Amino acid sequence: MQDLYRNIKRADLVKSLITLGNEISFLVEGHIGSSKSSLINDLSAALPTHTPVYIDMTCIADSGDFQLPALDHENQVSKFYPNETFGLHTGKPMIIMFDELGKTSQSVINAVLPALNERRWGNRHFHPDTIVFATTNLGSERVDDILKPHVVNRITRVRMAKPTTQEYIAYGQQHNSHPVVDAWVDRNPQCFASFEDVSDPAENEYIYHPKMHRAAFVTHRSMTRASVIMHKREVIGDDAATHMLCGTIGAPAALSLMTFATLADQLPTRQEIIANPDAAQIPDSPAALVLLVCQALHWVEKDTLGSWIKYLNRFPVNEPKALFALQLTHNKGKIGWASKTKAFTDFNRHYAHLYGA
Repeated sequence: MQDLYRNIKRADLVKSLITLGNEISFLVEGHIGSSKSSLINDLSAALPTHTPVYIDMTCIADSGDFQLPALDHENQVSKFYPNETFGLHTGKPMIIMFDELGKTSQSVINAVLPALNERRWGNRHFHPDTIVFATTNLGSERVDDILKPHVVNRITRVRMAKPTTQEYIAYGQQHNSHPVVDAWVDRNPQCFASFEDVSDPAENEYIYHPKMHRAAFVTHRSMTRASVIMHKREVIGDDAATHMLCGTIGAPAALSLMTFATLADQLPTRQEIIANPDAAQIPDSPAALVLLVCQALHWVEKDTLGSWIKYLNRFPVNEPKALFALQLTHNKGKIGWASKTKAFTDFNRHYAHLYGA
């Protein structure tokens, strides 16, 4: 039963923060590089009237970074003026995120407890719609995230699930990820596995594991940086790209990714597919077919969708077809016109059962 409720999906967590975050402070625990810090972006998009406030707790040395003493000569008392970052002077709702709460000193944690527990700084209360939450790494990752019992009793702890492969690819479609990276992730879902499900680190050489030191490893964050490198591969060359990838996602993943990239160089081009969808080359390798789909998800537009669908229908296996239908359906920038294009609606109706639509 405990394992059943071990994690909460990111979408459910965002909804919970929006619904309860102005009354309850959540401590979001999650794996290294699993996009905890970007939760504030999701909330900002959903709450445009709120002002986002990101505070990196690893950069806070003392409570003086949050407030300064001031003298009230009229009443002959001293006060503390809060940092303007909190927005208390604006009277507007904020989204306040204390990132990496578990890595700061106990004195700094004590200073922010009234903000987390009582929605106030000193004797000044936040706007009633202000959302306050914090993040930290999993204690089992052994990266020195430590919170005392009296601290955690003031907040609600939640464990954010690692984004799935398909969730990562959907994110990548909106953020200029490299098609080779997307396709490699799709073919190697073990790269996002949890170390908690891998007893022997030698069983998965891609991931972070507290039982084995690895100078670099695969996370959602590091794969996003790998995309940046792959976009510049033609400029810097394969040797430099491979070296940089080794220092970003680790040598095993880097070498595998570059092998995949070599495969991409042998595929038919976008121009060949659009010009002659009935005769353009169809690769034999399932991995190559997935790679073609990930490339198309980036370049396909309303005027080229019909040609691409005609080419895609020639694929001998259904997995890449289902991948295209699923990811285009979740592409906010393209599904509007795609849903009005008969070639896609017919195609989606035919293959939707393969991805549970």
